[in-house]
Amino acid sequence: MRIDTAALRLTLGYLLLAGLWICLSDQLLATLGLSVELQERLQSFKGLLFVVLTSALLYLVLHRHAQQFRTARLQLASNEERLRLALDATRDGLWDWDVSKRRIFFSEGYAKLLGLTPQTLGDTREDWAARLHPDDQEHALHALNAELHDQSYENIYRLRHADGSYRWIHSRGRLLRDEKGQPQRFIGIASDITQQRAIDDSLRQAAAVFDATQEGVLVTDAKQCIVHVNPAFSRITGYSSEEILGRRPTVLKSGRHDADFYQSLWQALKNRGAWSGEVWNRRKSGEIYPQWQCIRVIRDEQGRISHYVAVFSDITALKRSQRELDYLAHHDPLSNLPNRLLFTERVAHALERSKIEESCGAVLLIDLDHFKHINESLGHNVGDLLLKSVGERLQLDLPSGCTLARLGGDEFGLLSEDCAEAAQAAEMAQRLLRSLEAPFLLEGHELYIGASIGISLFPEDADSVEQILRNADSALFKAKSSGREGYAFYVQELTDYARQRVELASSLRQALDHQELRVYYQPLHDLQDGRLVGTEALVRWQHPQRGLIPPSEFIPIAEDNGMIGVIDAWVLEQACQQMVRWNAEEHSLRFVAVNVSSRLFSRGDLAQKVASVLAETGLPPEQLELEVTESAIMEDPDAALKILTSLRALGVRLAIDDFGTGYSSLARLKRLPVDKLKLDQSFVRGLPDAPEDAAIARAVIALGKTLGLKVLAEGIEQRAQADFLRELGCNYGQGYHFGHPQPVDTGDSTTPGGTGTTNPTSDAERGRSS
Repeated sequence: MRIDTAALRLTLGYLLLAGLWICLSDQLLATLGLSVELQERLQSFKGLLFVVLTSALLYLVLHRHAQQFRTARLQLASNEERLRLALDATRDGLWDWDVSKRRIFFSEGYAKLLGLTPQTLGDTREDWAARLHPDDQEHALHALNAELHDQSYENIYRLRHADGSYRWIHSRGRLLRDEKGQPQRFIGIASDITQQRAIDDSLRQAAAVFDATQEGVLVTDAKQCIVHVNPAFSRITGYSSEEILGRRPTVLKSGRHDADFYQSLWQALKNRGAWSGEVWNRRKSGEIYPQWQCIRVIRDEQGRISHYVAVFSDITALKRSQRELDYLAHHDPLSNLPNRLLFTERVAHALERSKIEESCGAVLLIDLDHFKHINESLGHNVGDLLLKSVGERLQLDLPSGCTLARLGGDEFGLLSEDCAEAAQAAEMAQRLLRSLEAPFLLEGHELYIGASIGISLFPEDADSVEQILRNADSALFKAKSSGREGYAFYVQELTDYARQRVELASSLRQALDHQELRVYYQPLHDLQDGRLVGTEALVRWQHPQRGLIPPSEFIPIAEDNGMIGVIDAWVLEQACQQMVRWNAEEHSLRFVAVNVSSRLFSRGDLAQKVASVLAETGLPPEQLELEVTESAIMEDPDAALKILTSLRALGVRLAIDDFGTGYSSLARLKRLPVDKLKLDQSFVRGLPDAPEDAAIARAVIALGKTLGLKVLAEGIEQRAQADFLRELGCNYGQGYHFGHPQPVDTGDSTTPGGTGTTNPTSDAERGRSS
């Protein structure tokens, strides 16, 4: 049991004083020799005096003790107030663990950290441990138990808040022991460091990003001395942190920017606190390079500038990529020539220049002739090589100040910004055509390729880029229509013709619905006895405003817009129905011939269509002759053989139209199930005087006889031509000499029973009957 030494000293002092008083006072009375009565009175007085003295002494002791107690209590209250204020100021909470009683006192501030009151928080270690985060329980309890053996304690853990979230708590304490060294009290404070942890995490992440980012970062103080750089800065600039720290950013200047540039930069930092833009700087090696840089001003709590932060990236690769993309956007990847976009831009620039300087220029559109055949027969790889080689060869003969471009496919464009007259443009076109005359040797193939050129002059022909190119395209169409491998200039009539084609194309789509198409029939005669043996069905267009439109005008349009197949099918139905009517009238016609376009022929359902028409009309198959052009057959000979075989199986007659104008293979020709060859009128027109035409006619007729085929000659306009062909052994003839194509209801020679003695027409009426 612990004894209070102060109380013991006070008690012993009192005993000593009382003992001395009694002994000394009795001895003093004895020495005075007083009477007994007087001694008794003095003894009573002595006792009262002792009581008074001891009472006064006790009062003084108690009064002093009371003063000391009040002073201590005031000091304690003051200390408690200071502690409470300090805890409130720091938002900390107090905890006090009575180890012997196993109770914990939590202050109100501690409970507030968790959104609780001290009562709801509890006063046991178990209550406290129940709020620990599952991941922190083992660590926190182990640390708490371990600290019971030490004097100080510090730990970080998470406790569950009243809202269900967890708060990071930083707890610090000290263990108090009794006289025997046993743990008596464990007291300390706790702080909510959740926000600080988040800030620390953000700082760590920012530091990781700062070090790992590919952008260079440079930090200077308010006096523009570099205080920090990241690894990317060293990688981009070549300066290590040791070499650059303490220096000014001016060491990185390239010298490419003037004072106005930097003045504008600092003005932006002053007004907006930030600047971004492209800047050229210098590496440690001396290389000047572009970078995209963002600079921001950092201010302290008082609003004063404390730092500048610059973040930049090396855009050298981006600049290079932009140049490459710009090149790809304006150049053809195959030929490396300017593409349509760049060509159009340069034409626009040249047109603007011509208006200002009153100069003239020309645009030439160059389209390769029959390039499709090379692509289809030798493959696109050879075709691409040919296009590249053509571009290279055309460039060799270009005058200075010209731009050659590949506009797409097999079309090239040439811009001459200095072309004073048409003769100069014509000379340029001839030079280009001559450059293509030599063969191209590509992958073991010797290839010849020609071209057609359309020329548009500016500003004479047009005052806009679109019109210039449109005019050149119209001229190109004229050049191709004139026989290819030549050039043509744009004239206004070409635009008028193109407009008419557009109008006709629009009207042609309604012609069938409005019953404007007509079928005309041209007689076919046996050259040996002159008898009428058949007719050929030919389509005509009776336009409500323009009257009868010849096929040479609308057939190419129908082929372009895809209507030729529908028209052919309609003509087939009309011809079969008319042949059935002639049979009912007992005419002596053997057959009716119908042309089949390449579009209708290439469709896989031609045989089914013919079979359906024959079944619907009741026409015997042997009275229908289908004429297929030689070029249509040669587009895909194997597929053509299958189609012709299917048609032959139906029992219809088959003829090859325009024979001699294509590229027939005799090996394939002998396999085709055809009955007749039609000698093209281009070889008949010069008979009998032209030796070349005569030789071709003789060869075709001989070939037909050899293969067991009948031969029909087209375009016979003179009796001498008919006689010559008859002598060569040609079987049949057709042309204006025998009769014009006529509708059935006119009673002309195209109807059965016509005499076939129509006189030759004038030169103006001559031409291709179909």
